[in-house]
Amino acid sequence: MFAILLSLAVDPVFAGSTPRAYVVGLHIPGLVGDAPEAAAEALTKALDETGKVDALDPMETSRVISGRETLILDGYALGPGQARLQEGRVLYDRAQPDQAIPVLDDAAGQLAAGLAVSTDVRSLHEALMLLGVSYVGLGDEASARVAFRRSAILDPSRELDAVNYPPSVVSLFNEVRAGVSRETPGTISVTASMAAELFIDGKSRGAVTDGPISMVAGTHYVLVRAANGASHFETVVLTPGGAAKVDALLAQRSVGVAEEDPSARARQTRELYKAVGQYAAGGLVVFGGELPSGQVALQLYSPASGNFSKILTADPGDDPVGAIIDLAPALVAYVSDAGDVRTDRVSAQVAALDVSENDVLAGLLYDPPKPEGVATIERRGPKWWVWAGLGVAVAGGGAAVTAVALSGDGGGPTGPQGTIEFGPVP
Repeated sequence: MFAILLSLAVDPVFAGSTPRAYVVGLHIPGLVGDAPEAAAEALTKALDETGKVDALDPMETSRVISGRETLILDGYALGPGQARLQEGRVLYDRAQPDQAIPVLDDAAGQLAAGLAVSTDVRSLHEALMLLGVSYVGLGDEASARVAFRRSAILDPSRELDAVNYPPSVVSLFNEVRAGVSRETPGTISVTASMAAELFIDGKSRGAVTDGPISMVAGTHYVLVRAANGASHFETVVLTPGGAAKVDALLAQRSVGVAEEDPSARARQTRELYKAVGQYAAGGLVVFGGELPSGQVALQLYSPASGNFSKILTADPGDDPVGAIIDLAPALVAYVSDAGDVRTDRVSAQVAALDVSENDVLAGLLYDPPKPEGVATIERRGPKWWVWAGLGVAVAGGGAAVTAVALSGDGGGPTGPQGTIEFGPVP
């Protein structure tokens, strides 16, 4: 005997009117074992105890961003390059190819660098094609060939849509692509210190093996990534008939390689937390860690307004985590009654953190935890998490309409065969 319960699933963390603050770990070198998680929990508790915010720990945050981890990583890694691509596209559409070219060239460079994290090469293809078309518009066929060649190397099977490209461009691209295919291929061999997946130019090549992989000559982007997020990235220039070797030492998991320059680190921090905030369901994102100066910092980002708060700093002494936690009461004073960053506490400066040093955030994005008391239903498409006894299901951190068959004694869901899905609803 079954009873059918139809409900709109709403994550319990959304309850209440207190502003939410998402905690996703700290960027502090040297935290090992359980220390990163303990630091995040301690910060969550300190924020919560102020009574001014509802602080969500990493497990709760993971529930909110579930299903969007790849979108966050892509936004962080490709966002700046995509913004430059859009600038170049506007200039080209205004019939200013000479001004579009340096912008598109910069976009292509940033998008290629983003392949250290992302496996999406579509924007890079677009940037290279638009760069080539811009050169064609100026009558510079030699430079157009260089751009088209870079695109063809990424995907030698790529064919242009004659609807979107003029015949002259299609003809020139096909000529360049044919030339690339006629060249003697080279090989790339990859080894890894642990089981990992291999991506070359954004395409999965399956598990890393010692065998050589035949590739067309040219520049290739090699990403080796373990299931827990530990990764290795190299740009390989392969000569015709040549052989390249990549030895990937996979150790610490991270969301990227930190820049050396503090201003570049600040840009990385900005893009990372803008990407996280995009899927943080209207709350405030709390982030902090060690600065290049040796001080520690704590800061807020508001996705609703796009504002960052002023940076709170302190001397770490012999306890950098404790020094950051001591800043929590001052940080929540920056939150307005409306749950945003107070207008008098907004800043254009962003903390220059080491993006490679937040093990908790890397875990949330690459190896997200499964909440306790949750049954995961394996199905085609996104995973569904069903909270036992609630009669609701949450997919990808968003709301979902579902009918859950409950057992006659009021117990939990009966499993995949007992769930009728009417979602997800974005």
